[in-house]
Amino acid sequence: MAERATIPAQPRDILGKKVKRLRQQGILPANIYGRHLDSTAVQVDEREFIRIIKRSGVRSMFELAVEGEPEPRYVLVRRLDREGGTGDFIHIDFYQVDLSRPIQTNVSLVLEGESPAVRDWNGTLLQMMDTVSVRCLPLDIPGPIPVDLSVLTDFDISITVGDLHVPESVEIQNDPSIPIATVNAPRIRLKAVEELEDEVEGEEGEGEDGEAGEGEDGDEASGDGAEGEE
Repeated sequence: MAERATIPAQPRDILGKKVKRLRQQGILPANIYGRHLDSTAVQVDEREFIRIIKRSGVRSMFELAVEGEPEPRYVLVRRLDREGGTGDFIHIDFYQVDLSRPIQTNVSLVLEGESPAVRDWNGTLLQMMDTVSVRCLPLDIPGPIPVDLSVLTDFDISITVGDLHVPESVEIQNDPSIPIATVNAPRIRLKAVEELEDEVEGEEGEGEDGEAGEGEDGDEASGDGAEGEE
């Protein structure tokens, strides 16, 4: 089970277009919703929220400690609006989970260790996935799943979803055969292999010509001998 960060929040009574004043004060408006729950308006400190999600990852489950409530709420960030789509944060939607019901969510992958194919053979590491989809009870959501790069000892090896290790209570939803990481050979190595293949093909071609030539000479010699006998 992953360690959960706590996000402090306060009830919000400023609604509609007036929330612009909150943003000017460094406060983010937010809403909490969930299964069979009425939407609740809250607000969080923008700098504190950014610090927490940078440390824990935005896909983690959090304990939302709303001022005045006796217990924290277990929530996921389901929507995070930005100004113009890529600018400053302007609104958060928190989804409060039911701890007794399995949910499906995304979990980050974190690369660990060093690939010998990169270190020793000057290959280029390629990461094809940075998250996987998992299904489990909310309190069983794992933290970032490690991907051990030390197994990438050559260019024909890939790490797939099926190679990941998660607790038995967690079910990965992605196809086990999907590659996560591999190492590409450097261009100079690829060029050398191509040149070697061309050289081998050339030698094989010369051998075939030579054998055919010997056969022709032999036939001519036999013919000369036959004429001599006559």
